[in-house]
Amino acid sequence: MSVKFGYRAVEERYQPSRLLDFAVLAEKQGFEFICISDHFHPWFHKGGRAGHAWIWMGAAGAITRKIRLGTGVTTSIYRYHPAIIAQAFATLDELYPGRIYLGIGTGEAMNEVPVAPPGLKWPPHTERLARTVEGVKIIRALWERDFVDFKGEYFVLRQANLYTKPKSRIPIYFAASGPKAARLSGLLGDALMCGGGDRERVRQLFSWYDEGVRESGRRPEDMPRMVEMKISYDEDYDKALESISMWLPVKGALDTPDPRELDRLRGGSDLKMLARSVYTNMDQLIGTVEDLIEMGFNEVQVGSNSPDEEEFIREFGKKALPYLQEKYSAT
Repeated sequence: MSVKFGYRAVEERYQPSRLLDFAVLAEKQGFEFICISDHFHPWFHKGGRAGHAWIWMGAAGAITRKIRLGTGVTTSIYRYHPAIIAQAFATLDELYPGRIYLGIGTGEAMNEVPVAPPGLKWPPHTERLARTVEGVKIIRALWERDFVDFKGEYFVLRQANLYTKPKSRIPIYFAASGPKAARLSGLLGDALMCGGGDRERVRQLFSWYDEGVRESGRRPEDMPRMVEMKISYDEDYDKALESISMWLPVKGALDTPDPRELDRLRGGSDLKMLARSVYTNMDQLIGTVEDLIEMGFNEVQVGSNSPDEEEFIREFGKKALPYLQEKYSAT
């Protein structure tokens, strides 16, 4: 498969109107898809933002021409019933046929706990994964059939029908970081989405994913494997490092509902933990992208947290994309 290169709209850092500027520029510079995070709360309190991803996608589709748009990731735990996800993305595809994809995963407490019904607590990963599987089945059924009944352990449909169906088959990118989710990604999804890792971890993840793909009757070599990069780019190393500081890792972040607590837990952490995400010249960044392609990823989304985001998009579009697309893209 040819490799596709995308831009991550970092919803946690920018207001929706600013992200629209970046989307237009990313398409102009040659990016082929955009992935936007789908959050109720951001990963950090100080400087945090959290617009509604689906509304933003509707606006972005209207002011761009052909770039693909999707989420990384939407969850069907408490915040969204899968039928509402199905309706929203069917509407987006009716507006922008063939340009929409859905990224789905097991989510984080910060997006689900604040809106959970009374008495419901943040569930363990096994339950979240089971809810996600039911959600994918419901979403596909509503896109493809009329008047759907569904009775699962967590969700129920009673003669539910989408009167606005998608015009094309919307790909579902299933986020995974462990064996069960990776296998289910291959079995039920149309693509794998993950955050990368060392070579051995990625190799193992792909083996679980490929197992599910084969079980579904498809060929692993035909399937997309998307990776998210989290980087900061500037010729000034210290400036670039400071610009990505809010992404310092926090133990137990998935289970922490309050961004203020995440900020507190980050306090005192060494910024050097993020040194591998900082780039001061484009050749370094190109080298990392090529390493990911060599591992087997064929869709690379660049999540920039650079001091000057517009300048990064222009520089990557001028210095990196032409080389990468000529070498790795069929087009």
